[in-house]
Amino acid sequence: MRLFIAAELPEALFEALSETSALLREQVRGRYVAPDRFHVTLAFLGETDAARVGEIAELIDDACVDMGPIHARLGALGSFGRRKSATLWQAVESDGALEELAGALRARLRDAGLSFDDKGFLAHMTLMRSADLTSGALPMPLMARGEIDTVALFKSDLSGPHPVYTALHTAVLG
Repeated sequence: MRLFIAAELPEALFEALSETSALLREQVRGRYVAPDRFHVTLAFLGETDAARVGEIAELIDDACVDMGPIHARLGALGSFGRRKSATLWQAVESDGALEELAGALRARLRDAGLSFDDKGFLAHMTLMRSADLTSGALPMPLMARGEIDTVALFKSDLSGPHPVYTALHTAVLG
């Protein structure tokens, strides 16, 4: 199974990201992420034995039990990669709380001997892939605030024309 752990977005952030995505569609060519796939990845596990899903769910519960809801706000747009074929994203800011949660989850995964992508964590929401950013300025993204209160373990199915994410386990913060 291809797995990842993500913070699910509250309605206010989801709506603002959806509107920003619609504005970007008018000005930037590329592949847009559908709003039903908006999330903040905390740890990407990749191909993982299905027999370990229960263990991973317990690790998530353990990491979430001592954390309360996370006050989050949308920040600036940013990109990874080359301007002609970039990944375009919007920052999700939390005064360090998302970073703390990602660190706690990753430490538990490491202690359990589970492999994951150990790149540095940057709290963001991917809006677009293969974006052509050479045409000039981007629109001003919408800003919003909200409380992130759930974390989920997702299975990612890439067999169809678009990724399908299925929540296998959900934990409430606090």
